[in-house]
Amino acid sequence: RTYLTNLKLRASWGITGNSAIEPYQTLGTLSQRQSYYYMNGSDVAFNIPDNFGNDHLKWETTKATNIGIDFGLFNNRVSGNIDIWSSSTYDLLYFKSAPPSSTYPSIIDNIGETKANGIEIGLNTDVIRNSFITYNINWSYSTFSDEVVAIGDGLTKNQFGRQAHIVGEPVSVFYDYEADGNWDVGEFDDYLADWNTKNPDLTANYASGYGAPGTIKIVDQNNDGQLDDDDKITYNRSPKHILGMNNSLTVGQFDLSVLVYARLGGYLEYGMNSQLNFESANWGDLDYWTLDNKGAKFPNPGSASSMHATYGSALLYEEANYVKIKDITLGYNLPLNALSTVGLSKVRVYGSLKNYFTFSSIDNYDPERGGSVNFPLAKQLVFGLSVQF
Repeated sequence: RTYLTNLKLRASWGITGNSAIEPYQTLGTLSQRQSYYYMNGSDVAFNIPDNFGNDHLKWETTKATNIGIDFGLFNNRVSGNIDIWSSSTYDLLYFKSAPPSSTYPSIIDNIGETKANGIEIGLNTDVIRNSFITYNINWSYSTFSDEVVAIGDGLTKNQFGRQAHIVGEPVSVFYDYEADGNWDVGEFDDYLADWNTKNPDLTANYASGYGAPGTIKIVDQNNDGQLDDDDKITYNRSPKHILGMNNSLTVGQFDLSVLVYARLGGYLEYGMNSQLNFESANWGDLDYWTLDNKGAKFPNPGSASSMHATYGSALLYEEANYVKIKDITLGYNLPLNALSTVGLSKVRVYGSLKNYFTFSSIDNYDPERGGSVNFPLAKQLVFGLSVQF
């Protein structure tokens, strides 16, 4: 048909390897610390092994499949591509616990498996195209999901700090409790009375001091009357959707480009949420619980600090939804007839705004920084001159 300029179907399948670890990490190494033993009347220094090597390791292996389509419409005024892909990675290089008799806490081995799939879409549109004005928009969209299929040695969960690898869950997650506000005056007593009525054969075993007014309230996910690892949930760190839009406009000698980027979903540890200090100050000016502010997110700084030390990390996580205008650049090209007399082929003057506008679900913060508040991403105002001879 006349509107169809280009159409191409693609399919690919392949296997790739990945070393995934630092050089020499698979080898047994010696500790820099010296030990001594007594021999022939004197102390003799020696170095003990630092880690246990593994001569049977091999690369991680990924099997990937991709099916795509490239298209062009209306003399390629509209063109783009759609890709659907999936992958499976096995023989993951991962540290596992070693037997106590080995004297080493862990050994690296080929264990574990993950899988992932996603969709990527790119679209290019020539909105206006003539001798004086051109306007082009490049669109992009991607979404993906991944999952831990196996860890090895029959394990279903490996927790390290506030993160974990859990079979059936996304690869990169925070693993922690879920906060549900703060306890009001008398609220915990009412909750406990109701729980005892509904669970006459069980005995509640919450930590001493839990439920005091102004302390953090944690969701008892399985409603068993105690808070432990079974009540922790996963916070997926990976975004659900990533979108981009690059606008390019030229009008005569002027050119304007605007790059917009959006990320929806995915949690981060927001450093500002840890600024509530129970001993000195509220450095982050956080909204904390008082008798006159019972709907606050954060507990009362004067409440039992042990509860915050145990469960307060549940307050760290924020969903990092944001739309950002990453770059705005306006330029002007001097007319060619004014340049030829001085031996120049092109002179362009331009100014740019970088990272200036961010619309985020986290107030007054650019989530692209990843949660840290030590060094926020810089906003830049740039002016430049480009000269070609």
